[in-house]
Amino acid sequence: MLEILYQDEHFVAVNKPSGLMVHPSELTGREGEFAMYQLRDQLGQYVYPCHRLDRATSGVLIFAFSSEMCQQFQELNNESGDVKKEYLSVVRGHLMESKMLTKDIKNRYDKVYKSAKTYVEPLERVELPIPVGPYQSSRYTLVLSRPYTGKTHQIRLHLRGENHPIIGDRRYGDHRHNNMFLEKFQLDRLWLHAWKYSFIHPITQRLTEIKADLPSDFKSILKLIDINYE
Repeated sequence: MLEILYQDEHFVAVNKPSGLMVHPSELTGREGEFAMYQLRDQLGQYVYPCHRLDRATSGVLIFAFSSEMCQQFQELNNESGDVKKEYLSVVRGHLMESKMLTKDIKNRYDKVYKSAKTYVEPLERVELPIPVGPYQSSRYTLVLSRPYTGKTHQIRLHLRGENHPIIGDRRYGDHRHNNMFLEKFQLDRLWLHAWKYSFIHPITQRLTEIKADLPSDFKSILKLIDINYE
């Protein structure tokens, strides 16, 4: 069963595990497990996904109980503060300062570059005595990201553009570090988690805050690489 983080008569939020697709699409096809169908069966009523999470990303995923509420949610504006999203990730290298990233991005599905805006902040840095490639040690940073736009793979592409790709990112990351994590720690996933989601509720007009605790594998990898985070 999916862990329910929040529920009222209009919305329900779950903590999506890594590897679970949100809903069928042209990209995913109709085969496999989908959060939308699992939650429908769990609650006994239809649900409408309000936003996306990559299949490999874990964390807060919000559904509406009607298409009308789903549309109202999707009309909330990230940049004006109606919606605030926070993600945690483990990236290659030492991110030394907080910054706003505004470089246009293009994922594998887009034909043109699109504008995007992401704030990134280093929370903790670590250097491990593990050689990777030509270097005798390896550096990593736990990063907080706040996307102000909602482009596909936005955080992953913006961090890669800063030479700090997310560990475990098989599409945009550094395969040498990805493989080291798998071989050394026997843990293999995209280390990106949708940690917090807050929005102005379309009906109550109150700030609604939802938090998804880090999954056990994410906590394990932080402990293994000696990053202390509560």
